[in-house]
Amino acid sequence: MTGFKINKRAIEKMQRDIAKEFERAARKHPIRVPVQVDAPEIPSASPANAGIEKDPHLSRLLVWLDDLAALQPGTAADVSSYVDSEGLPASEAKTMALQLEQQGLVRISRDMSGCDSQVFLTDEGTLSARQLRALQADSVARFVHACDALLYWLFQTGRGREAVEVMAFVEAPGSYFAGDSLSVDEILGALEHLAQRGLVRRASEEPSATSSIKAEVTESGTDCVLSGGTVSDYLSRQQRAGDTYNFNNSSGIVAGSQESVVQNNNFGFDASALAEFATLVRQFAPTLGASPDQQEALIQDVEVLEEATSAEQPEPGRIRTAYLRVQEALGAITATTAGLTLLAQQGQDAYQAVFGG
Repeated sequence: MTGFKINKRAIEKMQRDIAKEFERAARKHPIRVPVQVDAPEIPSASPANAGIEKDPHLSRLLVWLDDLAALQPGTAADVSSYVDSEGLPASEAKTMALQLEQQGLVRISRDMSGCDSQVFLTDEGTLSARQLRALQADSVARFVHACDALLYWLFQTGRGREAVEVMAFVEAPGSYFAGDSLSVDEILGALEHLAQRGLVRRASEEPSATSSIKAEVTESGTDCVLSGGTVSDYLSRQQRAGDTYNFNNSSGIVAGSQESVVQNNNFGFDASALAEFATLVRQFAPTLGASPDQQEALIQDVEVLEEATSAEQPEPGRIRTAYLRVQEALGAITATTAGLTLLAQQGQDAYQAVFGG
């Protein structure tokens, strides 16, 4: 079974060099979103009940306002200054101020001057800005966003039927999360994850100096996009709906009023969802804010779950016990992070996929 761990060795050195050039170029020249574009872009907010962290400009604006409030307490900030620095249309200043006010994050200073882009950060806005900074450092949350945003962007840019240059994604709004840009490694990791799960297909590449990374969305990937949910939600539903049992050496189906019929069946127990969960926990364990002892105990419990799920004949009882130990180890971590919450939810989804609701 293919695990969650990204095999970066599969990515050629030449491709990585090209990707690094994209990253350096993107950081040197910040993203400027034109008013009109030829190719469709991913919406600033994902269809799946996205928060402000999915909006590339509102999230960056809120962090900018928080920084300004720390330097100049009690002073109104002009959103127009941010809009000018980002190369956005001047009319966006009023719109963005209204959007933040509607969410209770700022209060617009409406005075006799008629200026409607002067704002004061509210307490809710300050807390939200701090949460955005925490999300910027949360590798699990960043990876979840990278998978969702990259798949939507590939579908929209390729119109669901054309191969797309993957690294052009660095210029799309979706390449930002919580106001911070995704790295090239995060984008390539998301691509590998989507490809391993059959949602995208990497196009064949010519071994030349001008080769690049191209991918197209598969039929399953299209279904995921059209479902309106996240990649994780879609894969979880597929696992629950796709659980199969293999009947070997069966003597046939009992029908009618037959008596004393012996039927021997060997059921294939699919524990792959929990195996992937174990691999996910192992990969992100160092980022959860656990103490060294807690991290060591968590890894030991993960190893037990990995061993139980990879057995030639998995034992449901043993897998349940191992899974509960991993969840207990996660629950013992006192640091509160979005990554820890996501891992706990991923574990519950995987458990339901294997054992049912």
